[in-house]
Amino acid sequence: MPEHTVWRFARADLQRTPSVESGWTVAQEELDRAKACGLIYSAGRRLQVPQNTAAAACMFLQRFFMRHTLQEFHHYDVAATCLFVACKAEESVRRLEAFVPVIAHCASKGRRRAAAGSVEYAKWRAVILRTEVAVLQALCFDVVVDQPHARLAEVAAAEGLCRRAAQLAWGFVGDCLRLPLAVVFPARVVACAAIVVAARVAGGEPRDGWLERAGVARADVAEAVQWLLEFYVREAHARMGGGVGGSTGSEQGGAGSEQGGTPAEHGATVGELPAAA
Repeated sequence: MPEHTVWRFARADLQRTPSVESGWTVAQEELDRAKACGLIYSAGRRLQVPQNTAAAACMFLQRFFMRHTLQEFHHYDVAATCLFVACKAEESVRRLEAFVPVIAHCASKGRRRAAAGSVEYAKWRAVILRTEVAVLQALCFDVVVDQPHARLAEVAAAEGLCRRAAQLAWGFVGDCLRLPLAVVFPARVVACAAIVVAARVAGGEPRDGWLERAGVARADVAEAVQWLLEFYVREAHARMGGGVGGSTGSEQGGAGSEQGGTPAEHGATVGELPAAA
């Protein structure tokens, strides 16, 4: 069965994930998943893995939590394991001796060290190797993903997107993957949503009719854009102490958005897509 069919869920399915059914709110689960992807990005940068490896890890994590609960698996344990699996799947393998210390550092915000032979190293090594089995089983050993960054590059090239907007869109795709967007929408929709947000920040949206030429539904892109921008607002509120009822999982520290400023900070707002030409 095609990948896009096997791993596509309705957004309503997020209202009844295993975590929600075990007591998490939808907002709490979304935030914990985003924090987990923040760890993936932070560790990925330190390990100098390619962008496609970190993106694949985030997609693995989003798929995993459609079948397992945050009560059973801590989001950082799964994040570390998904990155480890993605390194293998995307042919950017990192040895555990190099991988584990970086994960321990990023997960603890630099407070813990995990040199080979230490208790902390042994703990993380055991967690990753144990969780790897659960991750692969949850993924049905399907580690091939359609990369939204690749679709973004295709659309940007085809439509002559300006350099500034393309660069911003690249970062916004990364933020899209912190949310379950890639298990609800095809990769091309995620890419186009990132382009729309980038265009609101930088200007330079592609020529009229570009969504139709990209082969995506305008309603899907509009929903994805709104989802991302509303998440930025909720995340900013949580950072300021308002929270979303608090994160259910215990916190070991996390990485923020890799984007370097949210669209709201650049003046973008939640709104509708311009009418089709």
